[in-house]
Amino acid sequence: MTKKQYSYILTVLLAFSVFLSGCQSGQKQTASKNEAKTRVVKTINGNVTVPANPKRVVTIGYAGTMLAFGIKPLGETGKYLESPYIKDHISEIKNIGGKDGFSVSVEKILKLKPDLIVSMTNDKKEYEKLSKIAPTVVYPFGTFKDARDEMKTFGKLLGKEKEAREWTKTFNQKMKAARAKIKDASVQGETFSLIGAYAKSVYVYGAYGYRGGEAIYTQLGLTPPESVKKDAIDTADGYKAISFEVLPKYAGDYIFVDESYNGKLDQDNPVWKSLDAVKKGKVFFLDPDRFWPYDPNAVQAQAEEIADMISKKAKNE
Repeated sequence: MTKKQYSYILTVLLAFSVFLSGCQSGQKQTASKNEAKTRVVKTINGNVTVPANPKRVVTIGYAGTMLAFGIKPLGETGKYLESPYIKDHISEIKNIGGKDGFSVSVEKILKLKPDLIVSMTNDKKEYEKLSKIAPTVVYPFGTFKDARDEMKTFGKLLGKEKEAREWTKTFNQKMKAARAKIKDASVQGETFSLIGAYAKSVYVYGAYGYRGGEAIYTQLGLTPPESVKKDAIDTADGYKAISFEVLPKYAGDYIFVDESYNGKLDQDNPVWKSLDAVKKGKVFFLDPDRFWPYDPNAVQAQAEEIADMISKKAKNE
């Protein structure tokens, strides 16, 4: 082989090498771009591939959480649109619910052409229908430890982890201030109960989000009676139906009362009148509109309101 031939072959090989390198680089860039368009999230229904930056989101129970990230869902069920915490943002959100305010209309969702559906309802038949419309992620009620956990999970789902951290930082500051108010009220050693009246039944609620439970017990760290801890907080249901006769067993030094869904507590019942909290005026009736929602921003507002209630009561004594 002559020197000229050797030089020629070397040049060809070098050019081919550069060509292959360029192809591989292009493939990597293409793959990277494709990967950036979607992400895989773990759900109770297995792994679901979702858009990396969803633009047309429909929620079933999670409108408040989406709005905390600055994302306005296209649709939400009627009951969740009644939350006062999102009233300034619902004008363009379609009601995708049925007459009961909770069920969903698959037809209405289909018309919205979503690229992501996030639901609180763990119904297999409904999931099958929804997942045919768009990638569907289900987080059943009770999935999250608290508001922070909910924001962290949604941050990962939406690719907005930075926003979740910023929200949590502000939330922690506000909870610190709310706890300080309670400390100044000198209620250490006192117990707090959350009860609800619905139809003819009385309920004791634990630390789940609804009715202000998370705000009272998880975020503010108020102490429940031992019976409430055992029968409501430390249970899977998060609540316990009781009769008036055993109410004294669950009554704390302070009592918060929920009368949502047109419930009405029988305040003329002799058992109710016999409670120390009632006699001492340490009963707070919660606004059902403000204490029914349980999205992160609602929990924050509820905790601040509870702290104000306790602080005001202490100052008036």
